[in-house]
Amino acid sequence: MKNCFKKSRLGIWVLMSMAIVALSSCVSREHLVLFQDANEYQDPKRIASTFDIRIQSDDQLAISIASQTKELVDVFNNKTLIGSGSSGSMGGGSGSMGGSNTNLSAFHVDKDGYIEFPIFGRIYVEGLSRKALADTIQNRLRSGYVNDAVVSVELLSFHVVIIGPSNQSQILTLDKDRCTIIEAITQAGGFPIGSYRENVLVIREENGEIWTTRVDFTKLSDLLNSPVYYLQQNDIIYIEGNGASTVDESATYKYITAVSTIASFLVSMSAIIIAAF
Repeated sequence: MKNCFKKSRLGIWVLMSMAIVALSSCVSREHLVLFQDANEYQDPKRIASTFDIRIQSDDQLAISIASQTKELVDVFNNKTLIGSGSSGSMGGGSGSMGGSNTNLSAFHVDKDGYIEFPIFGRIYVEGLSRKALADTIQNRLRSGYVNDAVVSVELLSFHVVIIGPSNQSQILTLDKDRCTIIEAITQAGGFPIGSYRENVLVIREENGEIWTTRVDFTKLSDLLNSPVYYLQQNDIIYIEGNGASTVDESATYKYITAVSTIASFLVSMSAIIIAAF
């Protein structure tokens, strides 16, 4: 009877130790696994593909004007970043035009949505896509100024802010217009340890207004249908911590972990000794 009591008490200790270790190390699967409804997309489903970044106030624009005649282009480039050259590279990944001359100029979009453009003066650009602005300038140039003008517009100031738990924050400079929130978080290092995937907050300023939305990364449908699936300049992405990272770093947690490990070891050794006798 005495041996049975000892073994029973030993079993309780073993179970308690296992429970402590389990509670200190396990996180629910539903909070970690992304895209849990991915099976619903085994048959192709169309998502919005017409997204086009829009110019906002305080943006910095690179406007490239190419022409066979360098002298005609020079008058429109009073803020040259890249001087004209024989190769005619169009800058910003827009391709090349053999035999042409290209200048790349930087223009600041003021708080009212205008840029100051040589000869033409103030041009309202806020809300336009890059292509729409390029077409506008190109059409005006070809109307009596530069008949063979080719214009390209690039955005120099596309960045987003990512704020994570435990001061894991950074500003990302993006190099393409169609950047998804998945790409941005991945570029920032992915979801930090001890962060929620279900309620990522995005703060966006648009047309002079601030609005917010939340994205559930555990559901692919929620992500693909979100208005922030494609990011815009100056978006703020907030990844909320669930407290696990803070607990992991605390002295109390480390003490509990050490004690539970030692206790588990002692219990295991005791079980071996008792079994031997």
